[in-house]
Amino acid sequence: MGAQLNPVPDTDHLYEYRGVLEANEGAPPRFLPYHQGDVFSGVDLPGLPDYDHAMLFLHPCTMRKGAQLAPYVTVIGVKIQSAKKVMTGPESWEKHWSKSFGVMPLPDMYGEGRSTHVAEFMKMATVPSTVLRRDQRVATLSAEGRLHLLQRAFHHFSRAVIPLGDLRSSMRPVEREIELQTDWVESCCDQRGSTADEVIAEAEIAFDAFLKTDNRRESLQNGESEFAVARAVKKEIEMRYGGRS
Repeated sequence: MGAQLNPVPDTDHLYEYRGVLEANEGAPPRFLPYHQGDVFSGVDLPGLPDYDHAMLFLHPCTMRKGAQLAPYVTVIGVKIQSAKKVMTGPESWEKHWSKSFGVMPLPDMYGEGRSTHVAEFMKMATVPSTVLRRDQRVATLSAEGRLHLLQRAFHHFSRAVIPLGDLRSSMRPVEREIELQTDWVESCCDQRGSTADEVIAEAEIAFDAFLKTDNRRESLQNGESEFAVARAVKKEIEMRYGGRS
């Protein structure tokens, strides 16, 4: 028997945030950077009239142009699988997901204790990045959740099972950069007392410029220099914004 896909984590470990902004305390905050696995509601997907949710799919470096999202990005369609059941846990894994190679399970995506959605790898579309509004982001995966998304996507398109440990190592610099960017942008928003799009964009541009200086972004690829970059970022946050409240 060949290598097997790892069971998708339970909902507490699959997501970082989920829910509708202003209606759920666990909803994705506006300042959070766009990342793989982010799900947005109310998105018209060309050629996919039965889908009105979209998941960002490509690597963060591919989906961005400088500090901002590229004008057009690739997403995959998300639809409801069960309106009444949260299909998670060992029994659901064996019954529904272990052989469902073409989807990423998204149980209880809204954090309401009901329903299960799926992201379908074959339902791809290209959309203007402007339609992926921060106020309509309803779920973000955890770092661990993104590893399972990648494992399942790689297996779907190649039938290769990439160990989670290998994926974790390759994604570490990306996750570290996103973590630092989150701290930077949140601190800027706290100082300005606003999470308006223009405030977030200003902070993201400043962060991108700081990482481009002195090859800091490249240094994040090196485990030994990663900590020096993190210290430099945190020091700069303190100087610019007074740190996080």
